[in-house]
Amino acid sequence: MFALLAAVLFGVGTPLIKLRFSAVDPILLAALINLGAALGVAVMTRIPWRLGNLTLPCNRLPFAGSIVCGGVLAPALLVWGIAHAPGSAAALLLNLEAAFTALIAWIFFRESLGPRLVLGLVLVTSGGVLVSAGAGSGPGRIVAGLAIAVSCLGWAIDNNCTARLRDVPPAQFSLWKGLIASAALFTFGVGRGMPLTGWHVLGEAILLGACCHGLALLVFVTALQRLGAGRTAAYFAAAPFVGAAASVALLGDAVTPALIVAALLMAAGVAALLTEPRPPAILPS
Repeated sequence: MFALLAAVLFGVGTPLIKLRFSAVDPILLAALINLGAALGVAVMTRIPWRLGNLTLPCNRLPFAGSIVCGGVLAPALLVWGIAHAPGSAAALLLNLEAAFTALIAWIFFRESLGPRLVLGLVLVTSGGVLVSAGAGSGPGRIVAGLAIAVSCLGWAIDNNCTARLRDVPPAQFSLWKGLIASAALFTFGVGRGMPLTGWHVLGEAILLGACCHGLALLVFVTALQRLGAGRTAAYFAAAPFVGAAASVALLGDAVTPALIVAALLMAAGVAALLTEPRPPAILPS
């Protein structure tokens, strides 16, 4: 349920980015979203502002990998790709994150993948490929699609790094990941002379980060620590479906036959994921 709640929150955020922030510099927007996520976690949990076990030798490398891949590179690439691709296609391309996460977990960390989980991944990924193929062509959209795909790879690495953290509360991890990533993005953006925007847009971006990323990250990390990276990513595969549906409602994207077939494939895939037996928890609850 935690993984599915994270999927809903994150999925709704994708069309909201395109609806409200398509003209904002991607680096600035990614920094604001990270900052909002960190501040949202701090307010919701009232967690003490200390690094704690994140500085342990066993956690340093996974935490650094999570920040670089999932906190800096992936958000910047995603918001740029969303601005240059149709909302529904951009949302459904996020299916690649689940496939990349499960493959990395299987290849590098020897996590087992049950047959229903594999079937679910194949179905939801096929749906994403189908709707993306019908979203139009052109160099701009191809590059935007590649940017979203690479962002998914970044989050897949992030997911596997996060699942290997030991004795780190999700709130503590979410707080410091957001703070450090936003500071790095702000520093890089100022160095390249990124343009700023109005205060109301800054406030909306921070609020979006708190709701669709901060709270989503809290429940997502909890799921990662209890289910493992591969299975959590499989449940999180519902996020692109939520994003595509929200794009139709908020952005007026056309409901094409490809979108309908893709939605059916994804629904069947999610059903397969939900019926797979739950594995033992990786970390104590």
